[in-house]
Amino acid sequence: MREYEMVYILHPQMTETQISQLNAKLKGLIEKNDGRLFYAKSMGKKTLAYPIKKQTKGIYYTLDYAAKGSCVSEIERSLSLDENCLRFLTVVKADKVDIEARAAEIEAKGEAISITEEKESSTNVSDEADKEGEEEIKEE
Repeated sequence: MREYEMVYILHPQMTETQISQLNAKLKGLIEKNDGRLFYAKSMGKKTLAYPIKKQTKGIYYTLDYAAKGSCVSEIERSLSLDENCLRFLTVVKADKVDIEARAAEIEAKGEAISITEEKESSTNVSDEADKEGEEEIKEE
């Protein structure tokens, strides 16, 4: 199995329940194909460098997982069919990975965040980012 990192950008108007359903769906696809999800993190709402599908902002997420190549194509197919996903990118981090050692390493770093836990932290990050943006506008 290989280790992959995927970054995907979601429509900025998605609700928390829609996002958690999508993340649960991706987690299910990984587990269905005998893969292992190491972590899923929200990077918050950010301004895009250029408009994508007429959107100037997007909600960024990253997944780190180990799976077979067929799993990656199934996840990418699922995201390409979802109209709320603006973009995605998958990168191979390692050709061979010891799943248990990698999981222990991530837990030791404190990066292991389940999808349900990250729901709470993502609202805090996006709220803070919006407040910072409002402060910058007021200062100008």
